[in-house]
Amino acid sequence: MITLVLAFCALTLRLFVHPDLNAPRRSDAIVVLGGSGAKADDEGIALAKEGYAPIIAFSLAYPTLPCGHSIAHLPTERVLCFVANPRTTQGEARSIAHLAGEYHWHQIIVVMRTTQATRARLRIGRCYSGQLLEVGVTPSSLSAWMYGIVYEWGALAKALVVQPSC
Repeated sequence: MITLVLAFCALTLRLFVHPDLNAPRRSDAIVVLGGSGAKADDEGIALAKEGYAPIIAFSLAYPTLPCGHSIAHLPTERVLCFVANPRTTQGEARSIAHLAGEYHWHQIIVVMRTTQATRARLRIGRCYSGQLLEVGVTPSSLSAWMYGIVYEWGALAKALVVQPSC
């Protein structure tokens, strides 16, 4: 029993606390996943200001949100906003693939919650054939970490078992 608990804890750390993330590098676009919070928006904007991509795209969690985000002085060619259908990571993956085809993106930086990185990589990789770089933002509190980990275990199981395709 102790071995199972230790294995579960190790897997949780690997998948949701310290997932494989990438150092950003020059890419075709930066995509900020919806529902990731202000920290993710700020990180995406910081990456754009540092010149990592000429396009930044925001997935809006709610279609009523304005596509502003205090981005008036970004050195990007284009700011895009989209509402995924469905408004899930799976829908975002489909939208990313569509935008990548439309704008000829071969490499993108995706900004999301650290806890979401493993599942986002899986979901986006099923739909988008280009190079995916992931930048995670850490939850702001212990309760946010705990909620994120519990949520991601269920969401990852759903992605693997119930929805195994793009």
